Amino acid sequence: PVTNFVFIKVHKTASGSTFMLLARFGRNHGMTICYPASHRKASHKQLSYPSGHLTKKNCRPALGRDYTLIIHHSVMNKPAMDRVMAPGTRYIGIVREPLNHFRSIFFWKNSGTRRKKNPLGAFLDRNKDRDRELGRNKPYSKHRNFQSYTMGFPPKLMTSKNTSLIHQALRTVGSWYSIVLITEYWEESLVLLKRKFCWTLFDILHTTRKLHQLRPLQRRKEHVALTDKQKNNHRKTSNIDYMMFDYFNNTFWQRVSEEGPDFWEEVAYYKTLNQEVNQHCNSIGGTRVFTAGKWSQEFTIDSKFCQELKTWSEGKWAAACWGVVDRQNNEMKNNKASL
Repeated sequence: PVTNFVFIKVHKTASGSTFMLLARFGRNHGMTICYPASHRKASHKQLSYPSGHLTKKNCRPALGRDYTLIIHHSVMNKPAMDRVMAPGTRYIGIVREPLNHFRSIFFWKNSGTRRKKNPLGAFLDRNKDRDRELGRNKPYSKHRNFQSYTMGFPPKLMTSKNTSLIHQALRTVGSWYSIVLITEYWEESLVLLKRKFCWTLFDILHTTRKLHQLRPLQRRKEHVALTDKQKNNHRKTSNIDYMMFDYFNNTFWQRVSEEGPDFWEEVAYYKTLNQEVNQHCNSIGGTRVFTAGKWSQEFTIDSKFCQELKTWSEGKWAAACWGVVDRQNNEMKNNKASL
């Protein structure tokens, strides 16, 4: 199995659920995480975000070993990450349909919108509001080409009118990634990841609980209908995000078609299996053996697995990964002391 990778964690793309799944894999396989060295409050969430600057000094020390895991919020900077990581690192990305992403990130970052009936539409209608929020000359912000920036698209090209240059840059960005997950087809993406990285279905089991829930009124406003003009305004505002999503979405479906029809058999099996695991953990919660099938080896879950699945947060999973490195560091120190 592939046990040396970077996950580019893009805000509001199901990246939190993906983070926890990958953190569990990292802990279970003894991977050496580049854990943020900063002691600030958000240190369990951010590594090289939003600057993209990364050196080994940004990671807590791993004595005598190269890093094999990055999963915290980072801006893709392949040369810097290659210098920090062990040789042969693979890269995982994730993108979401841009309008869906805008709906989600808008309410995540805009708390002063509750009084408006349709704050999304109002924001997209008013040029002055958008200019003030986005910065008239800024190529990216949380509401403009945010995914593209995080995934590594060059900011200086975001305002370019040269479409051939933009497509060339998209191909370059695409070449960095072994796989890019699609939020709208998240479980299908995980099965493709499992196949490409030679993992097992146990490795991609995930919680079905909602990690970040809006209040009911905000949820209704998030899904309010937008006019064609409002949608077009957003497309013009985040044009690179739309082009990048189309690029990776097309690539994803090409790769799925190459897997053959049994891919969909495995997806169906996986979805059923994951539901059974969650139902067991949410009801009984004790030890259970899941027998081997066409798509899965036999595996056992217990109360500890269920507790992690039901209650652990991103911060707790990150700390568990750091615990592996801390133990490795202590072993290294003890070995040196005994020589």
